[in-house]
Amino acid sequence: MTVRDNAKQRVLRVDLAQRSAEIEDLPAEWTALYLGARGITSRMLYNDVKAGADPLGSDNVLYIGSGPMDGLPIGMGRLSLASKSPRGCIAEGSVGGSFGPQLRRAGYDYIAIHGVSDDPVYLYIDNDRIEFRDASHLWTRTTYETDELLRGEIGDPEAQFLYIGPAAENLVHAAMIFSQRDSAGGRAGCGEVMGSKRLKAIAVRGNGGIKPADYEAFVDAYKQFRRLLDLRTSRDMWTPVWSTYGAPVLSRLFPDLGNLMTRNAQQMSWETEKAAAISAECFLDRHVTRAQACFNCPWPACKKSYRIDRGEFQGFEGGNYWAGQPVALGSAIDNGDLDLLLTLSGLCNQYGLDIFHVGFTLSWAMECFERGILSLADTDGVELRFGMRDHQALIELIGKIARKEGFGELLALGCSEASAVVGQDSYKYCLAVKGQEVEAIAERNLLMVGLGVAVSEVGPDHTRWYPPYPPNPRIISSAELQQLGIDLDLKLAFDTRNPAQKGKLLRWFTISRAIVEALPSCVFLVRDTLGLDLRPWWRLFAAATGVETDYNGFVRCGERLMNLDRLFNVREGFSRKDDVVPYRMANEDVPGFGYKRIDQATLDGMLDEYYGANQWDPLSTVPTLGKLQQLGLTDTVADLRAAGIEVKP
Repeated sequence: MTVRDNAKQRVLRVDLAQRSAEIEDLPAEWTALYLGARGITSRMLYNDVKAGADPLGSDNVLYIGSGPMDGLPIGMGRLSLASKSPRGCIAEGSVGGSFGPQLRRAGYDYIAIHGVSDDPVYLYIDNDRIEFRDASHLWTRTTYETDELLRGEIGDPEAQFLYIGPAAENLVHAAMIFSQRDSAGGRAGCGEVMGSKRLKAIAVRGNGGIKPADYEAFVDAYKQFRRLLDLRTSRDMWTPVWSTYGAPVLSRLFPDLGNLMTRNAQQMSWETEKAAAISAECFLDRHVTRAQACFNCPWPACKKSYRIDRGEFQGFEGGNYWAGQPVALGSAIDNGDLDLLLTLSGLCNQYGLDIFHVGFTLSWAMECFERGILSLADTDGVELRFGMRDHQALIELIGKIARKEGFGELLALGCSEASAVVGQDSYKYCLAVKGQEVEAIAERNLLMVGLGVAVSEVGPDHTRWYPPYPPNPRIISSAELQQLGIDLDLKLAFDTRNPAQKGKLLRWFTISRAIVEALPSCVFLVRDTLGLDLRPWWRLFAAATGVETDYNGFVRCGERLMNLDRLFNVREGFSRKDDVVPYRMANEDVPGFGYKRIDQATLDGMLDEYYGANQWDPLSTVPTLGKLQQLGLTDTVADLRAAGIEVKP
């Protein structure tokens, strides 16, 4: 059995047009500079995809990336999915499961998918055997059907799969890439890119071994890491809550804080009985059939299979219930029916749709209908109102969106493009940034979230600065922060309605979460002090890879990554003008709670602090030459200047 060297990473480059594949060893220093996963996919994306490339054309590349921690009891099976988004910015997102460890066992850390296939195809990787197989029989199939057919065809219970549904095949906005039926990622555009390449799926099987460079040091570091997440000793109140209920527990908390986007965020609270009806407790009591977990995850409550045993949707089965569903398919459209919510969410997974795109585009359309901007003639005769009782009409709309049929063709664009088509100031009711719908966490009550949504290079993505509800600041002292080089007053930084230090806090969150996702591991594990003190992660990385770097150099990897993402965007023409919050968040106060909108002066102050802390130009947001030199990214300067972009000293 071949055992992987965790310090060395390599990429399988596939050309779909030529039906060819070759293996490339990545530069040895890249592990120390970019760690893995998200770090290396961002580096390859910047190098390979040139400015102005057509996102849905043959010059775009889709990357699937694991990293040196995958296959060890810390990687959690995470994968980075990256490409250029159809919206022009960088597209990157992660997906869990077990594909990453299996890919590494087959001998590869990354797959770079070039070109466009003439016909539907899927890629089969069996250790050193690479096959391009016909996927015409899988095309138009749902994700569930594709999973079942592939498992029967491959006939190996250890094989792992990535695949798309009909939504990505039809290039529906924000379509996602799926694994293990209900694990999904890449809502920033990766599913559309995979569909444009006519790549239906990737199957992988490997029988190699993965071993840390220093086994004893790794075991010791892992024990220290796990102590911080032990339900009996963790100092973070969210650790046991998350382990038991998972993210949907927030649907009971947010209404009391004025933080639950209701009826397209026209209100920020919801009737108590509705919030209770879709709660995590009801989900556990009524529907959960078994717990699941990603590879080696210590929190089995994250993923759950469910079944509806009675009522209108009896017999419907699905998986996963996160914090997003109770908002996007619950309060945002005023739906307090848990059975309907789970059915809509499950159908999104089967069609390969993003729940945030669907939920917030539906809530935009409902508000437009109630305001008289959309009529029955526009909506295929559907009375598209908040709290609508015509459940079958909603279910049919999900399929129409995935297939781009009738009114679904407009909704398939996402609310940004759809509002541009409809006009009549309908953009004011679209909750999106950089053309991407927001997620479940509202901005006006959590100013760092507002700033995070504004500056995120991929569009709204809470994993880039998770969590919005940090641990108690008293669990780490000012002296410890100073020792770690973190210049923050945590009490002030965590004061959610005070804009002071939000730029500095977001900068640290973005750097540290980039490191966690580059190793890779899961940001849901950033509890207790694991999001502030990165030394446990540093020790794990050093023991796993044998790569020697000091702590400051380790932290600089996350900073290098966030700068690479910004460089990709500025090369594509993005700047401060694109770092905004949705119109409603910038112009309407939170009704009933006294919280103010994020007015331009407040946003500008936070942006100035964030750009200044990063040493980015305050208008172009281009990193300064000094910062690029410090990070070892001076190779990008000539590229930027060739594109007419000024790099200041």
